[in-house]
Amino acid sequence: MKGSLLIILVFAIGLLTGYSGILSDPTLLTDFSMPVLYVLIAIIGFEFGHKNLVPTLKKITRTALVLPFLTIGGSLLAAIIAFLLLGGHSIKDYLAMSSGLGYYSLAPLLIIDFKKTSVGIDAATELATITLMANMVREITSLTCAPLFRRFFGFYSPIAAAGVASIDVVLPVIVRTCGNSAIPLAIVQGVILEIGVPTLVFIFC
Repeated sequence: MKGSLLIILVFAIGLLTGYSGILSDPTLLTDFSMPVLYVLIAIIGFEFGHKNLVPTLKKITRTALVLPFLTIGGSLLAAIIAFLLLGGHSIKDYLAMSSGLGYYSLAPLLIIDFKKTSVGIDAATELATITLMANMVREITSLTCAPLFRRFFGFYSPIAAAGVASIDVVLPVIVRTCGNSAIPLAIVQGVILEIGVPTLVFIFC
């Protein structure tokens, strides 16, 4: 929870900095941030391969392989429903924003990178901001409501709700709510969604 609150604080600082006009060309930051994110993704891959790869591979079941794709399907379906109810952007934009799957540090920057040429930096930044907020809300909701999800929607719902965060921030809450048997499911989902997020965002952008 502290990590999520820190992210919100950092985001607020970024908002105030951007609003103040201190930086005359904000695109310089987005160009710089992508290589940093690629390094972070490589670090996550290294850490998983070093500590968890073999134990997780031994515990992979059919359910563990199917669940991530059901999570993706549910997220995209929710985006379609939101589009029908709210409008304001194209269906592709809604699908691109929902393809963040909880990955608030990567998905918004991908959307800016992929959309700024076709729609302009301002429109791309608006989409990225919505994506950031939606995915932060998803993580905070997963952290705070996991017991309710488990109670009313079943064993798999806290894992699916967490999206990508099932492999890191939300994992302790998932274990506390669902038990140790949920660990392989959560880790496999996190790995598959880590790969799926950039792929899906690219497709819908």
